Amino acid sequence: KPPAPAAHSGTGFGYGLDVWMMEQAHGPIINGVKTLGFQWVHQKVRWKNVEGNGKGQYNWGSLDHMVDDCANNGIKVCLCVMDAPNWAGNKSPNNPQDFADFMAAMATRYKGRVHAYEIWNEQNLSREWGHTPNAAEYMALLKAAYKAIKAVDPNAIVVSGGPTPTGATGPDSIDDRLFLQQMYDHGLKYACDAVGVHPSGFANPPDSKWPEGDLPNKGFDDHPSFFFRNTMEDYHNIIVRNGDNKRLWATEFGWPSSQNMGSPVQGWEYAGEITEQQQADYIVRAYQMGKSWGWVGPMFLWNLNFGPLLGAEDEKAAFSILYPDWRPRQAYAALHDMPK
Repeated sequence: KPPAPAAHSGTGFGYGLDVWMMEQAHGPIINGVKTLGFQWVHQKVRWKNVEGNGKGQYNWGSLDHMVDDCANNGIKVCLCVMDAPNWAGNKSPNNPQDFADFMAAMATRYKGRVHAYEIWNEQNLSREWGHTPNAAEYMALLKAAYKAIKAVDPNAIVVSGGPTPTGATGPDSIDDRLFLQQMYDHGLKYACDAVGVHPSGFANPPDSKWPEGDLPNKGFDDHPSFFFRNTMEDYHNIIVRNGDNKRLWATEFGWPSSQNMGSPVQGWEYAGEITEQQQADYIVRAYQMGKSWGWVGPMFLWNLNFGPLLGAEDEKAAFSILYPDWRPRQAYAALHDMPK
């Protein structure tokens, strides 16, 4: 086997935000990132929106504007690429080479301006993969993309897609710890520069752990997958156990608070258990923990601007650190004041 990629010089700890910039005015978003003193943004890109009309027929417009504006403002970009066009497959592609060709075109176009690519999103769920999730299929995709990106931009950081934290294995999901190990069984060590993770905290403080954090009469706390700290430490242990030293990139993490945003959205009732002050405290503490561990790369807070983008009635807005009218919430002020 080839040697595993050396630890990439660009994968040290960093402060990032999940943003939505497609078809948006970029000024307020960029201003928000810069005012906080953060260096990174993470944007999901739907492959079908760029190459939807047929292989090799690209529509880069909205993405070009985003990449240019971020580059001109000294903001590093991580693009999470997902969702195959209909001609290529159902959600995931039938032929990994089609995706690799697309990533080669993207990495060529944005060489030196996009710093990292996350390959897919929550691929341990059937709703993100298009059918029953399969680590061997995902790894075929990641290997093809890794090779294609590195051939045209060796400095680009390739991040494996962050699984969703779930303890459930069935036709629609695979337990994320099991799935990460299966990714290693199929060659992850040799196919990425960093490992993506989505360490959701639900309504549990970042430094609490299962089973100690499992409280009577409280939901979303009876399994390790509900705890930020368990997820981060478990993934790191799996990486080490597989003889690897890659950093974890938390490409989505955060805590929702529905305070001052109306009633919690159905299915996200736990957002009503967290005050804005707790949301602010938990996020700051999570960044401090990630930095202190020494094995974490950039952490991207979910999210900056889904409040203004979608309005309070969308579940993503409770995670936003901006109100729907762009006013900063308590978490925004806390992150601004946090020593970086």
